Amino acid sequence: MLALASLLGLIPASGQDKKQTILFVCEHGSAKSVIAAAHFNRVAEQRSLPYRAIARAINPDAEIPQQVRVNLAKDGLQVASWKPQKVAEKDVQEAVRVVTFACKVPFAERITAGKLVDWQDVPSTSEDYERARTMIVNKIDALIKTLMPKI
Repeated sequence: MLALASLLGLIPASGQDKKQTILFVCEHGSAKSVIAAAHFNRVAEQRSLPYRAIARAINPDAEIPQQVRVNLAKDGLQVASWKPQKVAEKDVQEAVRVVTFACKVPFAERITAGKLVDWQDVPSTSEDYERARTMIVNKIDALIKTLMPKI
């Protein structure tokens, strides 16, 4: 259980199990970035990749909507203990990749070339959850190929 909590970014990984961070940022940190982080972490765990993802927000909601939690649970992903968090400069600096969902990440001037990716074409999860989820999962597969080109 501790390994899963660490993988989900709920507790820090130990020094020997240090993972590089992928930062997903959406406006409210309660839908697209959460879906992306949860799915990314599952794939990273399944493939034993040296990465973990975290979800952050520009203007955090108070909680993750029921619709998002229920749909992720259908995929076998539990985010009930997750809480939207505002993106911090440290998050941006420590991430090896920063993925935004049509929002402007603060501290953008500190992001090195090639580190920032914007997935602005992902539709609203409240309007079409399945389409948004499918696009995010497909983009995660493509992202992983850029992180691990020999896979």
